[in-house]
Amino acid sequence: MIPAPARPTGRHARAGSGTPSGPLVPLRTVIRPPGPVDDPEATLESVKGRLVVDSSYSRLTPFLGARKVAVSVDGLPWRFAWGRTPIDLPAGRHLVEIEVEPGRTGRRPWGQVADAVPVAAGNTVEVFYRAPALPRLAGSLGPDRQRTAGSALCAALLLLAGVAALALLVLVLALLLA
Repeated sequence: MIPAPARPTGRHARAGSGTPSGPLVPLRTVIRPPGPVDDPEATLESVKGRLVVDSSYSRLTPFLGARKVAVSVDGLPWRFAWGRTPIDLPAGRHLVEIEVEPGRTGRRPWGQVADAVPVAAGNTVEVFYRAPALPRLAGSLGPDRQRTAGSALCAALLLLAGVAALALLVLVLALLLA
C-alpha cells in the first residue's frame, strides 16, 4: 500500500489548454487511509480515492435550484442535485468539469469551470463549486468554499432595476395627479 503524502497539493488546470489557472494549493484530506488489511476486497478499495463535490448557488439566483449540476470527470458525465456528492475514483489526477445544466429553453449552460484535481488512494478530497450570479460568467471551483462570481454586479443591477421601477411609479403618479 502506498502511503498518502503528508500535505497533498494540486495545481488546477484550464480545460483544453491545460495551463495552470492559479497557484499551487493545498488540498484538504478528510479521511486517512485505513491500516494494512489482509482482505483482498479491502486492498482493492484502498487503491481508490473519493472526490466529494460540494455545489452551491447564490441567494440572488434562486431559480438555479430547479436545475441540475452537470459534473464530468475525465469525460464521464453525471447529473446531480445541488449539495455534497461523493464520487469514487481510482487514485490519480482527474479532469473535473462542472456546469449548471441549461433550462428547457435550450440556452447555454451556466457557470462552466474545469480543473485538474488529484485524488490520493484511500483518501477523500473535497472540492467546492459555486455557480455565478450572472450568465456567461465562469463558476468557481477550488479546495475551499468559493465566492459567487458576479454577485456585486448582480446586486447593483437589481438595485438599479428597483430605482428605475420607483422612478417610473413616481412619474406615473405625477402624471395622474397633474
